[in-house]
Amino acid sequence: MSESCACLDHVVGNTARLEFTVGSADTAIAMGSGSVNVLATPMAIAWCEAATTAAVAPAICSNCTTVGYKIEFSHLSPTSVGELVYSSALVESVFGDRIVFAVELGNTQAPVGKGKITRVRVDQRTWTS
Repeated sequence: MSESCACLDHVVGNTARLEFTVGSADTAIAMGSGSVNVLATPMAIAWCEAATTAAVAPAICSNCTTVGYKIEFSHLSPTSVGELVYSSALVESVFGDRIVFAVELGNTQAPVGKGKITRVRVDQRTWTS
């Protein structure tokens, strides 16, 4: 990333919260990650990643985007089809082009998952054809 790009200079503390309803395509059975009809861990992580991108979207300049780099996630409780869940992300720190987020996934009864996601800012012009 260019040294002159300052689009991440003021994102620490940014947050986002998204809501999703668990559908049959979001289950461990449908995704091939398990044998029960509850929210699949890969989908739980994807929803948390969606919150991370939303948390920095207002600040990212037109030449930049972010890509996933590292995920540490604990899936704490099952969530059934039809249940509403929320994913939230908080920008904890920025080190150069790396952005560290605290993420949580929950429903009205209990925490569903939590962890850390690190994303990296990249020049998206490098990846367009």
